[in-house]
Amino acid sequence: MKTKIKVDGMTCNHCKMNVEKAVLELSFVKKAKVNLKKGELSLVMDETAGAIDRVKTAVTQAGYVPV
Repeated sequence: MKTKIKVDGMTCNHCKMNVEKAVLELSFVKKAKVNLKKGELSLVMDETAGAIDRVKTAVTQAGYVPV
């Protein structure tokens, strides 16, 4: 499953790395890539119950705001 999530608060490559690392720690996330200009997180992941909520929680715990 592919999806995109808007994320507020990312301003630099350090932010990008933090968000990508946080979501890649979830076992069902296969790929994660942040586009800083668009403020988006693109994901490839297994279809899992509650996956989007778990990704948003990981982003929040990394210090950013999923929209």
